[in-house]
Amino acid sequence: MRALALRAMRGKTKKFRLPSLGMGPQVVALLLVLGLLGAMAIEPTRQLIEQRERMEGMSSDLEQVQRSNRKLEDRIERLKDPDFLEQRARDIGLVRAGETAYVVMPPSRGSGDRKKPKQAAPEPTPAAPGFLEGFLSFIGLR
Repeated sequence: MRALALRAMRGKTKKFRLPSLGMGPQVVALLLVLGLLGAMAIEPTRQLIEQRERMEGMSSDLEQVQRSNRKLEDRIERLKDPDFLEQRARDIGLVRAGETAYVVMPPSRGSGDRKKPKQAAPEPTPAAPGFLEGFLSFIGLR
């Protein structure tokens, strides 16, 4: 009997089902996950852009230093040349032993004035009488 009652009850029981919510919650969850991944990617991307800008700046600095090094290396090579050294020494007034150094001086301002005879300074003309002196002279008081 019990067996029959259990079988009868099994046939009468309904399975419990969750209500169908559709695709809405799945889309929201997917968007949240994608948003989280995007937010996590922002900082490394910003750092990557900053590093690239810094590398470009350092590359231009490196090129400038390399140009400066090439100029200095060229100067070192010139300083090894004895003719260049002699020319530089002569530019600053050095001479070899036994040579006589001649220095040509530019004419001074005073030497140009010696050639011209000095003119006497013109005598200053008397100042014109002022208004009061002219008036007194006009009326005969002066």
